[in-house]
Amino acid sequence: MKRYHGLKVYSIGVIFKAYPFYLPKIKLSAKIMKILYIITKSNWGGTQRHVFDLALDMKKRGHDVVVALGGDGILRSKLEENSVSTRSISSLGRDVSVGKDAGSFKEIFSIIRREKPDIIHLHSPKAAGLGALAGRLLRVKKIIYTVHGWAFNENRPLHQKVAIVIFSWFTALLSHKIILLSQKELSQTLSFPFIKQKTVLIPLGISTPVFMSVDGAKQFISKKIGMPFADFNKKVIVGTIAELHPNKGLTFFIEAMKVVAEKHTNIIAIIIGDGEQYEYLKKLIERESLVSNIFLAGYVESASEYLKAFNYFILPSVKEGLPYTIIEAGFAGLPVIATTVGGIPEIIEDMKSGILIQPRKSSEIAHAINFCVEHPDVARQYAKALNETVKVKFALERMLKETEGVYN
Repeated sequence: MKRYHGLKVYSIGVIFKAYPFYLPKIKLSAKIMKILYIITKSNWGGTQRHVFDLALDMKKRGHDVVVALGGDGILRSKLEENSVSTRSISSLGRDVSVGKDAGSFKEIFSIIRREKPDIIHLHSPKAAGLGALAGRLLRVKKIIYTVHGWAFNENRPLHQKVAIVIFSWFTALLSHKIILLSQKELSQTLSFPFIKQKTVLIPLGISTPVFMSVDGAKQFISKKIGMPFADFNKKVIVGTIAELHPNKGLTFFIEAMKVVAEKHTNIIAIIIGDGEQYEYLKKLIERESLVSNIFLAGYVESASEYLKAFNYFILPSVKEGLPYTIIEAGFAGLPVIATTVGGIPEIIEDMKSGILIQPRKSSEIAHAINFCVEHPDVARQYAKALNETVKVKFALERMLKETEGVYN
């Protein structure tokens, strides 16, 4: 306290200390950022869901969000339904084409120059490479690349793998930060020179899924494949949710089901999803005389809601990042069979919380399915252990908070 012309004058600090309830509630607002997400395809898969979750949440946090994408698929519809701005990259596609890729680069360059983002967040290899180069040329403050499984892990000829490794390294060099979803991908990334300081591990996170009841899910799926519910309800269901793409290893699953069906006549397989291999897989099923054993259910909106229609879940992928579907199957309480690729072994501990098999091994898939059917109590123990794991390790809020931390 001081005296000023005979008056008692109290310092602000003294007043606040004596009367803390008079303190105004001051909320320090976080920095508002312009974030541009770029992704190659606008269909609906794990990568698209990741972008959707990020874009929606960052918009809710007050950031200015725009998503640039190739095609006019489900991701774009979902974003626009939730008032997230989108920009179309008409020539952008997964396959390599010098002419189209040059056009895609020009479109991406124009979008970045027009939007003037503080941050570009890249997803999928093609979009990442073109977007990172355009972002550097336009001096974007921060370029972030989330790796959803390195493409050089795919089954390709050696010369293609070498080219992909060089392209991946070039993309990583152009990016300011690289987000990896699994420890395995992080280890592979650290083998690139001059990259270590850019890397950060942020595993996937999902909100607790809401599932339809067992009967409700079975009624929906039985109708979807055209089987009477009474017949469907008597079957043992091995199911998967996957894009119909070679990376998902579905041909090996189909081959395995031929062996399984000979031993267990009441088992059927349900494949939910759509994609470029639909006609090929359909013909393969017909050629192997498995039309009464394997059903292509096609695309299903919010497919994970119907997981409880399955008795067992399988993911026979030959290449993965950290798949949502296994985490969702864990929340649904299903026993899971999956390949030892990507980050899958970081979710499932073999013969403790699921069964891990080698990729491209139809015989191992068949053996694992038969084991689960013949040892249901053991399979239930695996399911319980996986359920406990996913609840602890894969929280959505943790992923969103850590990602925003990278933005800041």
